[in-house]
Amino acid sequence: MSFARNASSTALTQVVRTFLGLGLAVLLARWLSEADRGIYAVVATLALFCDQLSQLGMRMAVIYRMSQRPESRPRAVGAALELTLVAFAVLALLAALSVDPLRERFLLGADRAFVYLALVLAAADLLSGLGDAIARGIDRFDLRNADQMAISLVTLAATWVSLVVFQSGLLGLLAAIAGARLATLLVFGALTLRRSGIDLAPDPRELRESLRFGTKGHLQTLLTRLHERADVMLMAALRVDPAQIAVYAIAVGVIDRLQVVPDSISSALLPKLATLSPVEMGPYTARVTRHLVFWVALSGIALAAVAPFGVPLLFGPKYAASVLPLFVLLPATAMLAVRTVVSSYFVAVGKPGFNAKVQALALAVNVALNLWVIPRFGIVGAAFASLVSYAVEAIATVAAFRGATRCGVGETLVANRKDLAPYLGHVRRLRARLGGA
Repeated sequence: MSFARNASSTALTQVVRTFLGLGLAVLLARWLSEADRGIYAVVATLALFCDQLSQLGMRMAVIYRMSQRPESRPRAVGAALELTLVAFAVLALLAALSVDPLRERFLLGADRAFVYLALVLAAADLLSGLGDAIARGIDRFDLRNADQMAISLVTLAATWVSLVVFQSGLLGLLAAIAGARLATLLVFGALTLRRSGIDLAPDPRELRESLRFGTKGHLQTLLTRLHERADVMLMAALRVDPAQIAVYAIAVGVIDRLQVVPDSISSALLPKLATLSPVEMGPYTARVTRHLVFWVALSGIALAAVAPFGVPLLFGPKYAASVLPLFVLLPATAMLAVRTVVSSYFVAVGKPGFNAKVQALALAVNVALNLWVIPRFGIVGAAFASLVSYAVEAIATVAAFRGATRCGVGETLVANRKDLAPYLGHVRRLRARLGGA
């Protein structure tokens, strides 16, 4: 297994997906009203929560189980799929029985159909994410990356056809996206299972072991997503104007683009750490983290330079108000990068419970601050609450990592001369080529 190959190919894929996602965001901003864009953000967030609630940690579990028992991969895949489907069926039933409270409390009073579409989107994302994990577990990052690229492409295409060609409105848009993602799931799901194998015969031992490992990390993943998106749902619950939610969603969406590399690195890092000895895991994680912080910081500086004129240019003058919450959130990108990578270390050493505790603390801070600042300061207050809570989780995570590995804060966060030497060498060679030309 080549960490460098997997990380670089995944990062390249995610960079391309970033541009596709940016195109999607521009389409939504320019072809939907601000109110509909706000409802779209809330529906997408509800789908994300349903996805996370149903996972039961099976994405991490299937990677772990396949790496520990390669000869039993089909059983591990079958158990993960069975547990995931049962969990989602239970959640979907509860949601169907609570349609009216959900739409009144969290969907700004939108039609019932939006709740059902959120469930369809959640199912597509849930099973696609499991397929993603299976591909990573069998070291088929090429298949995983192709799937990720296809999801972005079909989502963009479905949005263009729905909004620009047929002008079908928000409901038609969500239906088109859901259909496109389900079609992609069928294709890549079949390709992935063909390579991994699958045994759907119930295996009590495999089910028990997968559930035992998965639930340890599930709480962490669930709390992480709740933390990252609680602000949108709280704004909906507090009856913030949907147009303001749309403005905030644009700011968050732009910031999320800077998480492309950290997410790519993290997805490749966990399988890699599983192959290292406990002594090697700490220094390896620290080295990856400080390289990542360096690049995220550079990206943040570049974004700060272009955001004041770039955001209104891309999304339209009505979204110029997104720039202020964007600047408030900008320092959080480095904090998120640190948490994303270092948390993989605690999963790899069998302590996902620590990550869950940190996320519970950060979520509590986030919710408490949001409930206080949103009614007073609106979307800027929500951005500030997120910044503070991300700082809490980053500090707690780095402190615990230092205690567990003896890797100092500087060693974990600050790139040294040896780290920067390859980059400087590339710059010199580039300058020499340009000068020679």
